[in-house]
Amino acid sequence: MLKNRVCSSKACNACLYFLTLYSKRNVMADKKFYIQRYTKSAQGAWESDGTPKSLEDDFGGVIRYKSMTGLNSKGKQKGVYTESYAETDALRVFVDPNATHESTTCTLSVYVFGYNINTATSLSIEEQTKNMEAAWDELYAYLEGSLVLWKDDYRQRKALFLVQDTCEPSSDVIKNTPYLQCSVKLVNVFGRTFDGASTTIEDWLKNGGKVSNGEA
Repeated sequence: MLKNRVCSSKACNACLYFLTLYSKRNVMADKKFYIQRYTKSAQGAWESDGTPKSLEDDFGGVIRYKSMTGLNSKGKQKGVYTESYAETDALRVFVDPNATHESTTCTLSVYVFGYNINTATSLSIEEQTKNMEAAWDELYAYLEGSLVLWKDDYRQRKALFLVQDTCEPSSDVIKNTPYLQCSVKLVNVFGRTFDGASTTIEDWLKNGGKVSNGEA
């Protein structure tokens, strides 16, 4: 259910934030944030169900990226074992030279509007609200029930995510300029990111979620 909240001014804070932000990003207007959905086939491979979607251009063109926290986090290293003995100060240590990591959690935060805020609109508040709700539903439906490959042109990094936790918009404004502020918790499957040129994630997906030596 929508919670009625009132913007503090005719030009809502979210709009002002993005108009200021986009004026700074004009020099990089061709840079995008991409998400690509993968589902498991009958043959066991994770397969893309279409071309990558631009977070800000698709989904009605009304979603605006705010932040992605935790993307640079590194999961706890696996394959490290230690034993302590009374007769020595030193630990007996085993460290797997092929470092792997436990999963981490990232948070994607976006604003969802009822129209493209880079342009003027003649839409009514009701029409904007309907568009806003539809765009948020479309985005979340795209994220859930699948694995999602994230790429962006700014960092030149990629990561593989899944949605597991509940999600509730932190702001739900339906007066003046309707918008949602939504933060989606994403599990980083590999516990790290990869360089944009790496094929590690794609190879893992093709192999049904297994590394090349056949181990999960």
